[in-house]
Amino acid sequence: MPSGTAGTLAHSPLEALVQRAGATMVARHGWLVAAHYGSPGGEIALCDRAIGLADRSDLGKLELRGDAEAVEQLVGQLTGGQVLAGEALLAGGAWWCAVSGEHVIALSGAGQTEHVRAALGEAARWTPEVTVTDLTPRLAALGLLGPGTEDLLEALSSSQPALRSAEPPAFQSTMLAAIPVKLLRASATRAVVLTDAGRAAALWTEIERTGRDAGLGHVGADAVAHFSPLVN
Repeated sequence: MPSGTAGTLAHSPLEALVQRAGATMVARHGWLVAAHYGSPGGEIALCDRAIGLADRSDLGKLELRGDAEAVEQLVGQLTGGQVLAGEALLAGGAWWCAVSGEHVIALSGAGQTEHVRAALGEAARWTPEVTVTDLTPRLAALGLLGPGTEDLLEALSSSQPALRSAEPPAFQSTMLAAIPVKLLRASATRAVVLTDAGRAAALWTEIERTGRDAGLGHVGADAVAHFSPLVN
């Protein structure tokens, strides 16, 4: 994983697109990230009134798979709580997102990923029924922030009318713009969309197109830090 030195920075699959949109790029926690697009204050205001689109690919993405009882035991050990299929729990420096009883994805801020990875690795030593896989390089993450988030997701998922059936925080596998994704709805105004790195550019472009009339704009890590608990 990235060490944070200039020669080993990790790069998002969306890097070319955010640079084309005018991002100021900086090195943080071993990643080259879009810090802002000219005005962090303006980007914060955008997220308060419309929709901000952010590249969150630097989030750690650690997958747990195994026997449902063992997965539940491991997650409970690390969080002190329980997460059922379709639910998401913020605890222990990560969002614990349950695809099913046998499959959970932990999403952590880049600065917390090593801590979460180490805790998972240690817990898994004593829970051999559970495997832990680092999906960070394979998955892109797109963040949506603002009061227009739910309407935009609805517009992108016209073939999935049950999108709002679960109150946030919720997690589900679905399709957005005909692209397979996993969707964390952290709240009515915050979402993180996970998709394969190879599909990320197409999804980003479609989100830009669909959200244009709703005032969607690009936001960087500085603005995201104002709203999201997953930033360090």
